[in-house]
Amino acid sequence: QKHFDSLNVQYAFGSEDCTGIVKRIKYDSTTNTFTGFPSLFDRGVPIKSYYQTDSFDALKSWFNSIDKASLLNVHMIQPVQSTSTDNSSIPSPYLLSAYGIGNTATANDILQRWWYIFNQSLQRNIRIIGFSTDTDPKYLRAMRLMSGFLGAHPNFQVHQHPQAFQIKIRSHWSWFHLREQQLLLFFQDPTHLVTKWRNRLLSATAELCLGNQSISINHLHDIIENDNYSKLDHGLTKSDINPKDRQNFSSCLKLTSNDLFNILNATADTCGTLLYFQVLKMIIVAYIEKTTKIVESENTRALSGIYSTIVNFTVHDFLRCAQRLSLLNDIKCKQLHNGSADKIVFPSHYKHRVERQSSFTHSQLEIDEIDIEQVITDAYHHAVGMLEGLDILNLLEKKHVLELKPLNDEVFESDDDNDGDDTTNDLSMNEDNDDSSINNDYTDEDEQNNTQDLINTTKKDFSGVKVVDQVEPHIEHTYFKAKLNHDTKFLHKQTACWLLTEEKSTLSNDRLLRVQQVNK
Repeated sequence: QKHFDSLNVQYAFGSEDCTGIVKRIKYDSTTNTFTGFPSLFDRGVPIKSYYQTDSFDALKSWFNSIDKASLLNVHMIQPVQSTSTDNSSIPSPYLLSAYGIGNTATANDILQRWWYIFNQSLQRNIRIIGFSTDTDPKYLRAMRLMSGFLGAHPNFQVHQHPQAFQIKIRSHWSWFHLREQQLLLFFQDPTHLVTKWRNRLLSATAELCLGNQSISINHLHDIIENDNYSKLDHGLTKSDINPKDRQNFSSCLKLTSNDLFNILNATADTCGTLLYFQVLKMIIVAYIEKTTKIVESENTRALSGIYSTIVNFTVHDFLRCAQRLSLLNDIKCKQLHNGSADKIVFPSHYKHRVERQSSFTHSQLEIDEIDIEQVITDAYHHAVGMLEGLDILNLLEKKHVLELKPLNDEVFESDDDNDGDDTTNDLSMNEDNDDSSINNDYTDEDEQNNTQDLINTTKKDFSGVKVVDQVEPHIEHTYFKAKLNHDTKFLHKQTACWLLTEEKSTLSNDRLLRVQQVNK
């Protein structure tokens, strides 16, 4: 809240994403907790300081029964300036929270978490206006349910919140399936949107077709292996169509080149694959290319729909680094507003020397001039033109759903029927999180008996590890009291983590191998 007050900003946009981490347990003496275990959640919110204990046996039980966190979940906040703000520079985003998780989160967990962040921020006079994530299915489902897009929770009617805004449309739009009352906006990471479109084609199990035309990766294999073409003609390599490389954005650019389009257009029975890549190019133009004008961007988005690092670290390593960066950014922010001649000057990379300038005013003027109905109509006619010769238009005309309105009504009814399982009753808009309702199955009686922790060893000299006979009272909480060969010793909690770790977990520095390791 102090950061927002210093910026004179009260609006913000949130984002959430995961990254693979080294699976290792470490002790944090500052909080007297063990990091590296997957966080437990109460209504989607991680329970603070859950893994605390003064018993070596309890820690040993956690090591034996709980899988280590394989992912780090990160929440970022981007302050958003209002139109009345004189300063045109864009404030830097900051880290809200980070914690280790497994791969067990559900859309319900995400909904409750976003609801908690929204309400906690609102209590501090900060209005979260939306969230951004990648295209993971559980995030997409959470977005759809909260926005009421072809699905809703009966006990989670966030659009009735006093802070909700009204989407004003000129007339009834048959293709507009969102609720007219919305509390939040949602965005997907465009890079993931593009790579997932590519990955669907590369899937070994998916069989894609468009009308009477197949969509197949074999068409690309044939082009690469065809002696009549060289790399100069298509620019492709076999690594560009490697299904294991799931985040290869550069290959997406190659797959949408005009040279490849010309080859596919001249090849028999590849019309479906050509159209698939043409839609991929539209997604790139709409969501990624910075030179695309807003009206062109909206035109291509109308065809695609709205819901369609080389670093190794542990949870503990990331949190320590984040604390240092947070302190440095706080100092830097204060110095930027310090008019004194004695202020600290931070070195800056040449790419960062020019402050990011907001293009809001220019973009807003473009948006005001857009005729949305005409954009949708043009996109519809363009899509119809792309489907000529695929036996799709004849079928739609036979079913009387070729025109825009009946076609959208049919799509809405079909999608609404398929999403009936979205409406479950295990969600609540009650944001109270009672940490005491969940415990770590370790009682006070266990704490009183922690001197029974027994470690057998043939070693007498423990130099090099933190095993001592006595400790100062002010640091006693960082040690376990345990019996080594029936002698009472004090064992440092980080040493206990080292003692219980049976194998060293690593992640490759190669991006492709890292993704494959995390997805195992």
